[in-house]
Amino acid sequence: MRKSLTKGLLIVILLLYSFSTLASAAVSISSLTFTLNTIPASNSLSGRIYASESGQPLQSGTVIVADKSTAIQNGSYAVKDIPAGVHTIEISGPYRQQFKGAVKIEPGANQQDFMINPHFSQEEIDLLARITRAEAEGESELGKTAVAASILNRVQSERYPSTIAGVVYQRVNGRYQYSPVADGRINLPPRPTDYQAAFRALAGNDPSNGATGFFNSAKTRDRWVRSHPVTAVIDGHTFFKY
Repeated sequence: MRKSLTKGLLIVILLLYSFSTLASAAVSISSLTFTLNTIPASNSLSGRIYASESGQPLQSGTVIVADKSTAIQNGSYAVKDIPAGVHTIEISGPYRQQFKGAVKIEPGANQQDFMINPHFSQEEIDLLARITRAEAEGESELGKTAVAASILNRVQSERYPSTIAGVVYQRVNGRYQYSPVADGRINLPPRPTDYQAAFRALAGNDPSNGATGFFNSAKTRDRWVRSHPVTAVIDGHTFFKY
């Protein structure tokens, strides 16, 4: 009789323990499910950034939304983990006016493209195309773009004037820096290919690799231009950085 009671008591204890374990597991699972459900969805904004004067994609720059910053790469950008709502977006890049506007972020993935105005006037863009023709007539598309980019690199450099006109018409010791200004070729009207080269450079394309000058090795023996690091050799031009 005593053995039967003892056996029965053990069965009851085991049943109570099993029920308690299952209940504890259920509570744990319920808590885990609740925690996962409270994780907010990730909202994002992506798209393309273009130069307004040409429609060329900007090669570099920065996009800031809700204090989150991302780089523009080959015209594309993507900002993640943005709270839903209306936010200020700021876009900057080489040779661009600072852009600031409002963007509405909906839950999930958002997409929006932007056109950013140039820092230069139309007259200066025309001049960039003219000097590109005068200095790179007969050169390839890559060579023309490299010449235009080297002009813009001078604009960016502290060693030179800060405008396209200032760079093109600069005199040093009474001499123009670019021979087409002295011989009048600067006044030839630019062709569509010259504008396209200027537009590519204004969008951040730089085959010259940061050059601030160039020379034709078959036409000059100037020691000064040959004394600086070479950044690229394209068609008939050797590009250098000073």
